[in-house]
Amino acid sequence: MTAALAFGQTGSPSRLAANSTDASTCELGALPSDIQTRLKSDFGSWKIQQLADLSQRARDRWKSEVPSECPGIAIGHFESAKTLSYAILLVPAGHPDVGYRLVVLTQTAGRRAYETRVVGKLDQNGAANYFIHTTPISKFFDEPSRNKFQAHTVDGILLVDSAENEYGVEVYFWSGGRYRHEPIDY
Repeated sequence: MTAALAFGQTGSPSRLAANSTDASTCELGALPSDIQTRLKSDFGSWKIQQLADLSQRARDRWKSEVPSECPGIAIGHFESAKTLSYAILLVPAGHPDVGYRLVVLTQTAGRRAYETRVVGKLDQNGAANYFIHTTPISKFFDEPSRNKFQAHTVDGILLVDSAENEYGVEVYFWSGGRYRHEPIDY
């Protein structure tokens, strides 16, 4: 499958910001153009996880938590309080349940380019059970824990697995120049 087929979606950043639950918030065109270009070139056969890709159990869980965003996009201050980062949960375009890549794109200081980091991946069936969203780091780490884990950013990324027998939540956070993740009670 070509990049044009996988990422041939259109939209505008204002639609993403509008917090609508329709599929347009999950379109590649809802992201900044530099991110669109990077995703097309580096992940051409992948697409953003959408509500329609989720299992019924994950869809129900998603709607009960954050019905105003895309289950495959989280935007926050993941690395710096001054710079927005974009976490994208990508699934294979032709078979969205067979794996995922959790990718974070952050604009580098003083440059227009975004640095891409693959921070999580799954290479087996079950991707339809996963979604992401932004969460305040302070929700999971008190001050002593923030110091212990060096979690001093504003936001983290929640990766939720809603499978019937595998339920789990992990928080991804920037620490010591890289992303770490920890399982959490949620």
